[in-house]
Amino acid sequence: MTKYLLAVLWAGLLASVAMIGISPILAQTPVLPKGVESEFETQEGPVLKVFSAEQDGHRFVAYVVQWKDFEVIVSDPLARSDFRAGDTIQFMAQKVRLPNVSTLNFVLLSAPAEAKRKGAEDAVSPAERKRMMDLVGGDLNAARNENERFYALNRAAKHALKNGKTEEARKLAEELLRRAQTQRDDWNYGNAIQDGNQVLGRIALATGDIAEAKKRLLASVESKGSPQMNSFGPNMQLAKELLAANEKQVVLEYFDLCRKFWKLGVDRLDAWTESVENGETPEFDANLDY
Repeated sequence: MTKYLLAVLWAGLLASVAMIGISPILAQTPVLPKGVESEFETQEGPVLKVFSAEQDGHRFVAYVVQWKDFEVIVSDPLARSDFRAGDTIQFMAQKVRLPNVSTLNFVLLSAPAEAKRKGAEDAVSPAERKRMMDLVGGDLNAARNENERFYALNRAAKHALKNGKTEEARKLAEELLRRAQTQRDDWNYGNAIQDGNQVLGRIALATGDIAEAKKRLLASVESKGSPQMNSFGPNMQLAKELLAANEKQVVLEYFDLCRKFWKLGVDRLDAWTESVENGETPEFDANLDY
């Protein structure tokens, strides 16, 4: 249940925006990426209809529920739930405003009906949700096992670099990449490959090792992406820094590699490619913080 809750907090939404879903319960004020606004509400309601599909081992699950005056579809990003019409589920309704687009998302959070069937010990307490959010925020002290440490390392490495703790950031990024090699089927694998390589690439660039920085930029997208990367796109911070170092060609190659998983970002990649080819630096906006 713990691993499922943590994954749901990440899957389908970028990590920092996903944090909004629980933060008022925790009386926390999260920091959103630049250019992103979000508000949410949590609801419970009975399932009116179930949508599901399965092919070649891949599964899709979503539920129709009543929200205000509308019937809406609540997604289960990991497709691990198995509710029936009439079961009560808890879901998050989240409004996200990005530059040039505003979305309304409904995501499964927890399921009182499931907890009743399995036993009260499976219910997620507010304290446990807080611990999960601490993990999402990169608090390694909140990790209770190796998998949880793997999930927390992404943010921990980036926070260390942002705070000027270069050697700590290097060690955390290297650990993240090592752990990723044993977690290839995990939903966080693509995030780990991206974040570990980009942290190391930014460190290399800061020391003048441009060749290493370029190698790390391309290595950061050597995966099939992730729920966050596939939806909101990859992180462009290292690409921006390489453009400032006049390394245009590797950034264009990086854009092309991003296309294999960021299908929703084709228009932005096209626009960014045109800008770079014209000798300009694109406005990456929130993609500098994912």
